[in-house]
Amino acid sequence: MIFILSVLFISDGLTGEARQIVQSVLDRDDGTTEIGRVRLSTCGVVKKDKTIVCKSNPRVKIMDMVRKDYGPREKDHKTVTIIIEPAGEKGISFLQYDYEQKGKETDQWLYLSALGKVKRIVSGNEQEPKTGSFFGSELSYEDMEKRHIDDYTYRLLGEETYANRACYVIESVPVKERAIKSNYSKALDWVDKDRNLILKSILYNRQGKKFKRFYFGKITKINNILVPMQIMVLNLETHRRTVMSYEKIALNLPVDDDFLTVRTLIDGAFRESNLKKYQAAY
Repeated sequence: MIFILSVLFISDGLTGEARQIVQSVLDRDDGTTEIGRVRLSTCGVVKKDKTIVCKSNPRVKIMDMVRKDYGPREKDHKTVTIIIEPAGEKGISFLQYDYEQKGKETDQWLYLSALGKVKRIVSGNEQEPKTGSFFGSELSYEDMEKRHIDDYTYRLLGEETYANRACYVIESVPVKERAIKSNYSKALDWVDKDRNLILKSILYNRQGKKFKRFYFGKITKINNILVPMQIMVLNLETHRRTVMSYEKIALNLPVDDDFLTVRTLIDGAFRESNLKKYQAAY
């Protein structure tokens, strides 16, 4: 990877341009529905010969993920994620509803099959961010949420070549209302200029220190839609890494509304019979 950072020019004009770039990312076509088999691998890491490697065998989960878009602009999302393996965690599920409407927060539910209970994911109070992680990975519940354009202010810091792609470098800082509920004080995103894709992100914690790095790779065209087939997150505080990889994916196939409800979490027979139908799409 070759990094060529341009001179930084910050102005009102570039601030407006930065917002337009982020809006283009959010408006990019990602399909009306998605059915995917996902591998989630997490491990502690060490540096060896200038390379980050797992220091022990990673913990691996295999999941089925189903998403459908709603609303006049198809910017509301409903997504259910169900653990298939390991056997001891089979049936543990996560349901998320994202909304385009300003001020309407993401709804999240976690189902623990061993307890037979659904837990709603919420913050301790309105002045605190959510805590906890997505299936024990380095992805937080906040990381899984849809971004709202008005929750941040933006600056175009310059341009770089990253992974042989010309990129904009955008700084996003949460507005006061969002900052209260976020674990992050700002983010830097490397946005592919031609494809409106984020290729790399650096997130800073509430104290302003680098916290996480995200890398979006193995970009693949499926039904004429660009899909990052691998997302890697490196937690700089815990020295742990999670890699989320699509093993199979299908876009724009029919998905029943009833499947994207709490019933799928708690009704095992309903969940399994419908999963077989969606798995056949692979």
